[in-house]
Amino acid sequence: MQGHIKLFILLCVTTWGGCYGSHFNASAFAEAPPLYALDEWAQCQRPADVYCIVHAALTSATPNHLLDLLREYSADTQKHFNRTLVHRGVCVSRCGGEGPETWHDAAQLCVNQSLARYDLEAQVLSVRWCNKPVPKLSTSAFVFNIVILILLAVTSLATGLHVFGRFCGKFQGNMYLLAFSIKKNWQILTHIRSTPKAEDRTSDLSSLEGIRFLGTLGVISTHVTIVYVYSFIDNPEFIENMFDHIPTQLAFNSPLWMQVFFSISGFLTAYFTLIYAEKRTLTVGRCVLSFINRFIRLTPVAMFGIWFTIAYPRLGSGPQWQLLVERESQDCTERWWYHLFYVHNHLTLGKFCMGHTWYLAVDMQLHILGSVLLLVFLRWRKSVAPVIFTLVSSAIIATGLIVYFYDLSPIITAQTPEIVSNMFRGSELMTKLYLPVWMNLCGYLFGFAVAFIYHSNQVKGVKLNEVKWFNLVFHATLTLALCVTLAGVAFLSDIKPPRWAAILYSSFDRVLVALCFNIFLLGCFSNCKSVLRDALSWRGFHVLGRLSYSVFIVHFIIMRMTVASNTQIGHISVYAMISLLIVSSVLSYIVAIPVYLLIEMPFIQLWKALTGENTKKEHEENDQNQTAPAKLNIVRVRSKRHDTNDV
Repeated sequence: MQGHIKLFILLCVTTWGGCYGSHFNASAFAEAPPLYALDEWAQCQRPADVYCIVHAALTSATPNHLLDLLREYSADTQKHFNRTLVHRGVCVSRCGGEGPETWHDAAQLCVNQSLARYDLEAQVLSVRWCNKPVPKLSTSAFVFNIVILILLAVTSLATGLHVFGRFCGKFQGNMYLLAFSIKKNWQILTHIRSTPKAEDRTSDLSSLEGIRFLGTLGVISTHVTIVYVYSFIDNPEFIENMFDHIPTQLAFNSPLWMQVFFSISGFLTAYFTLIYAEKRTLTVGRCVLSFINRFIRLTPVAMFGIWFTIAYPRLGSGPQWQLLVERESQDCTERWWYHLFYVHNHLTLGKFCMGHTWYLAVDMQLHILGSVLLLVFLRWRKSVAPVIFTLVSSAIIATGLIVYFYDLSPIITAQTPEIVSNMFRGSELMTKLYLPVWMNLCGYLFGFAVAFIYHSNQVKGVKLNEVKWFNLVFHATLTLALCVTLAGVAFLSDIKPPRWAAILYSSFDRVLVALCFNIFLLGCFSNCKSVLRDALSWRGFHVLGRLSYSVFIVHFIIMRMTVASNTQIGHISVYAMISLLIVSSVLSYIVAIPVYLLIEMPFIQLWKALTGENTKKEHEENDQNQTAPAKLNIVRVRSKRHDTNDV
C-alpha cells in the first residue's frame, strides 16, 4: 500500500495539470533513480582496480509506471535532462571486470545492481574514460618542459641584466633581451593609464580597464554554470529549475553582452588607426603588419593554454578526471591547429577543447575585415556611415531569415541541458546564431562608429559632456540594454510568444544592446559625469584589466581541474556557484600574473623590438612638444593598449 501511495504522489507531481504541475519535488526525486552517481573513489584504488564512466538507458521488461513518468518528464527537452539515461562512475573491477573486453559486462552488472530497488534495468551504451596507469612523460610534455625551462632561463638572465644594468652597460639597450625582463614587464603591468604622458589621448580611455575586469568576471560566472552542467552533480533538478526564475532567465540571456567586447575591439582598431593616419598613409602593408601584431598578441598565451592541456592530462585524479581533463587533452590533440589558424568557431561542436576561445577566432576574423574597411574608410570618409548602415542592416536581415527558416529560438541558452552537457553537440543555435563571425558584426561596426565620432570630436574640439540631450541618453543606455535583455525572458517561459516575435527579437537584440553600450562608451570617453564611469576608471582596475586576457585563457583550465579533482559527486547551489566563482577567479588572477610576465608581455615586447617600434617611440616622445597630442603608430599602440577587448 505504501508503494502505491508513493507512486500516486510521483504521478501527481510529474504530469501536466497534476497536483503540483510538471516538476518533481524532493520526495519524488528520491523515488526515482539518480541521473548521476559515483562509486566511492577511495574504495577503487587497488592496483588492479579500474574506474570508468558509464552511460546507460533505463529499460524494463514489464510495464513500469516509474519509467513512463520519467519519459514524460524528459519530453520537456527545453528544461529537463533526459531522465531515461543514467550516468555513472563505476568501479568495474569490483563487478568482475578483469580486462578491457570484460568491462562492458561488468559495468552492466554494476548498474543493474544499483537499479534493482527501482524495479528497473539498464542497457549500457558506453563504457569510457577509464582510469589507466600513469603513463611516462609524453613527447609533448617533454618538449613543453624544455620550452618552459628555456623561457625561465632567458627571463632570469634578462631580469638580472636589467636590474644590474649599470654593471653590464652593453646589454642595457638590448631591446630583444630586455623584452623578457620581469622588472620592465612589471612596470608595464602596474602603469596607471591616467598618469600624464606624451600619449595623453589614452588617458580618457581608462574606464576600459574596469569594463574588462567586470566583463571577465561575467564570463567566468557564466562558465561556472556550464562546468556544473557537464559534470556529475547529485541535484540536476537545480539546473532545470533555473529556467523558471526570472533572475536566472536573465542570466541565460547574458551572451548578448558579448557584443561589449567586440565593440571595444572595433573601437580600438579604428581609433588608433585614425591617429596613425593623421601623419601617415594607411597602406595594405601596414594592415598586414597590424594583423601579424594581432596574431602575436593573442597566440602565445592561447597556444600555451592548449599545449598545457595536451601535455598534462594526468596532473590529478578523481572519478571525473578522465571525463573532464583527459577528454579535453585528447580533443585538443586533434584540434589544436584549428585554434592556431583561428577558425575553430566553425568546427563541429561536441569536442571539449578550450571551447570558450571561440571568441578569439571571431575577433581575429573581425580584425581582418576591419582592416579592409579602414582602407576604404580612410580613402573615402563619406562612405563610413552608408557602409556601416548597409552591413548592420544585412546582419539584421540575415539573422531574421536564419531564425525563420530554421525555426530557432532567439535565446542561445534555450536548448536542452543534454546539449549543453555535451558541449553543445548538435546545437543549431550555437552554429547558426552565436558562433559565426557575421552574427557578431554589429557590435564591432558600432565600435568603429564610436571611434570615428570620438576622433572627430577631438579634432574639432566638440565636448559631448556639455550637450544636455546626449547626457540624458548616456545615462539611460545601460538601463535600456538591460530591458532588451529582460525582454528575452519571454522566450524561456512555458507559453512561447508568436513566431514573428522570435524573428523580430533575434534580429534586433544584439543590435540594440551593442548600440546602447557604444553610446555609453562614447559618453565615458567624452567625460560625461557619471558615478559608474568614475568607478570603472578606478586605478585598482588598471592592473586587473591588463591581466584579463591571461585570466580568460587560464580560468576554464583551473575551473575544470578544480571540479575534476573532487572525489565526491558535486552539488550545485547558489552558495556552491559563488564559492566556485570566487575560488576560480582568485586562482586565475594569481596564475595570470606569471603568464602575463613570462609569456604574454615578453612576446609583445619582442615583436615591438623586431619591428623597431620601441626605437620609434623614443624618438617620437623626444621630438614632440609636451602639450602636443602624440601621433601613435597603429602597430605600437595596439600592442601597448594590450587590446582591451580580449576577454
